[in-house]
Amino acid sequence: MFTCKWIFSIVVFGTVAPFRTDMRPNVTTCEQFERAARFSPYSVLDAIWKIIYFWSNNTELYPVAFSLAVKKRVQSIKEDFQAVNPKVHVEWEKSTLIMDPRPGVEVLFLYAGMPGAFRALVRKRRFGEARPLPEPWFTFADVRMKMVERVLGMMCCEDLTAFALVRMGEIPTTEEGCVTAASKLGYSAPDGRSYLYFERKRKEDEDNADL
Repeated sequence: MFTCKWIFSIVVFGTVAPFRTDMRPNVTTCEQFERAARFSPYSVLDAIWKIIYFWSNNTELYPVAFSLAVKKRVQSIKEDFQAVNPKVHVEWEKSTLIMDPRPGVEVLFLYAGMPGAFRALVRKRRFGEARPLPEPWFTFADVRMKMVERVLGMMCCEDLTAFALVRMGEIPTTEEGCVTAASKLGYSAPDGRSYLYFERKRKEDEDNADL
């Protein structure tokens, strides 16, 4: 199963296993999430984004940037991919956006037939002391994106995880503000957390270290 855990890397719970959808019957499905969704690639290009709320075992602390899938970057990803997966067909002509969630990781979004629907191809570079460097690692994810007012929603259809993002200058500073912003996406699931979770956890860890 290819999931958004390969896109966003920071593990926040005790396991990296995807949520069991059969044990979460009240979770919003991809079909529900994408219903009447509005999304234009150009709407995410004007700012740096921050995940403020997530329904997942993992998230990303780095700011997230988007850019159009220009020919040079797509060609770089294509060459690396075909070097390790020569028999896998990819519709490169449908390349639309590239997301940079953190150093060494790129996500190429391939248009999947309706606004906000994408086949996401993740390229993860493997850096180290070995020379030559190991070949990049690739995987796919079935992703839905939508914009509701000023909130960007991203959902992974394989494991039904979801993320709410806002522009860096519009980050809520309270738990209530994060919940209010995330609720605009119409996504429903237990176990949601805000980015403030990390601040509380860090403070707890610092307090425990002083004991």
